[in-house]
Amino acid sequence: MDSFRVKYEISNHGQPSLLPEIAFAPDGQAFAVSVQEQNEVRLYETATGRLLRCWKNPEAGFGEPHGVLLTERHLLVSNRNYFKAPSEIRVYSLNSTDDYAMHRLVTPFSELVEAHSMTLSDGRLLVTYCEGEGRTGGVVCYAYDDERGRIGEPLSMVDACFHRLGDPKGVTFFDQGRRALVSFNSLKPNPPLQRLIVRSLRRWYKKMADSTGNVWRSAWNVLREGQGKQRKPPPILHNGLAVFAIDATGNLSPEPERVLLRDEFCRLENVHCLDGTCAVADTINGQVLLYDIVADPNLERPREIVREALSLPHGVKLSPDGNTLVVSNYGLRAWRQEIIWFGWSKPRTDTVAIYRREARTQPA
Repeated sequence: MDSFRVKYEISNHGQPSLLPEIAFAPDGQAFAVSVQEQNEVRLYETATGRLLRCWKNPEAGFGEPHGVLLTERHLLVSNRNYFKAPSEIRVYSLNSTDDYAMHRLVTPFSELVEAHSMTLSDGRLLVTYCEGEGRTGGVVCYAYDDERGRIGEPLSMVDACFHRLGDPKGVTFFDQGRRALVSFNSLKPNPPLQRLIVRSLRRWYKKMADSTGNVWRSAWNVLREGQGKQRKPPPILHNGLAVFAIDATGNLSPEPERVLLRDEFCRLENVHCLDGTCAVADTINGQVLLYDIVADPNLERPREIVREALSLPHGVKLSPDGNTLVVSNYGLRAWRQEIIWFGWSKPRTDTVAIYRREARTQPA
């Protein structure tokens, strides 16, 4: 049986940063990586890992880029803007020599805050949104014209079901574009003292990362800030995947056809299906799960679990030929299944790992 083995790794140069998403070019020759804290999107050669191009501010106008998508002619980037402005998607021409966006779409639904992931099939652009009102979001299908690089009006939107399921994260088409698979997750219901400690650590790291402020003043502000500025704790929801039907006109079924809940706590992030193989990033457990979605439609028994060179994996994509797997690592610390945001490990492991499919040797 074949299995994926690490071919090479790409270290993130510069300041530590989350690397949320991966996107392959349609021919598989290159892949893009979003670099959130550095406000960059980098394009690498698949065979060698050589940096081919980098879109960056101020020309790119990024606001914490998260989702990325490569088409024949364009690069699409979703920007979180982290509650400072509505989430947006920007379109860049691959043939342009500058980094300016040629088209921009602001999220049309005010309750959907962060555009997380994107996938495209036959002019239908699916986008997941999370961390909105009550920390649950939705999925929107837009019309997309790659000839002009334009995102049209929403064709359909689904959100009600996620108020009882969890935050939608990754999204991918499968079944020849007739269905969409959406991963969703929630935070672990940990004891109150642990939640307080983790929240304090997150805020502390963010203040320490602010180079414009005095460290001691920042520390004092962390201690004195009131709880009124903090978002309410999320409801106790679920972790798993949901299967939606979608027709040729972009209409999503209002309710999932199937919901595949995980019995044990996990944090499922990006997901990608290709020719019957489904790859799912389980961030908090540090692994990528590979399923045969045809033989195992409920995704109960992974045919392979990848753990080598992974540190809080988030983005995951299979190359068009199915022989290369690329995974982005956040490289953050985790404590009792809680992610300490802004707490990068030392030595740093915010990296991109590239795997090649190889024949597994049989023991003698």
